[in-house]
Amino acid sequence: MQVIPAIDLRDGRCVRLYQGDYSKETVFSDDPVAVAGKWRDAGARRLHVVDLDGARSGVRTNATAVARIAAGVDVPVQVSGGIRSANAAAEVLRLGVDRVIFGTAAVEAPDEVHNAVLKFGRERVVVGIDARDGLVATHGWTKGTTVPAVDLMRKMVELGVARFMYTDISRDGTFAHPNLDAIAAILESIDRPIIAAGGIADVSDLVALARLGVEAAVCGKAIYTGAIDLADAIRRVAEIQS
Repeated sequence: MQVIPAIDLRDGRCVRLYQGDYSKETVFSDDPVAVAGKWRDAGARRLHVVDLDGARSGVRTNATAVARIAAGVDVPVQVSGGIRSANAAAEVLRLGVDRVIFGTAAVEAPDEVHNAVLKFGRERVVVGIDARDGLVATHGWTKGTTVPAVDLMRKMVELGVARFMYTDISRDGTFAHPNLDAIAAILESIDRPIIAAGGIADVSDLVALARLGVEAAVCGKAIYTGAIDLADAIRRVAEIQS
């Protein structure tokens, strides 16, 4: 299992939100490229970058920062936030990004996700499933839907999607630990690699996720506050899988 650090961008700065609430923002750095280098030096083999402004508005505003991160580290970078069409995905991939993550478009414009899979290949397109109480949320988690997460994932599988990122919004940034039951149910229902996020508080959570069988876990607040030492976490996870 990969341990993937998150770099959330807002106005070009590295920030963290509490449960996706844009009014509850903590700024961790004005230099996201330096943050990316720090996580790469700690052993990260992939970075997860989120354009928070784009996620909420649909208009990507952190392209410069994304391009600088992609150029500044020698590990693959995956990007989410504001990618709502195959054309938008192409623009992000041209920045040097390895993978694009569709979120809102999976609900509102599924054909665009399908077109991106056909154009760029299954390995370069991920669908992010952001759920609150099992139901999908969109527009940077600011809008709820009545769409069950698993139902949306099954629909995306039919469109050729090969990988998902699942985030439990109610636990994100809370240190409340991952929703292992929900993730286990998804793994049983969807025969595709799953990247898990939300609620990770300590290394034991990462160990539990690795044993559950997820492909990767995205860490945010825990590594920024020091609750998790990234290098140690990567080593611990590798030990249990060796």
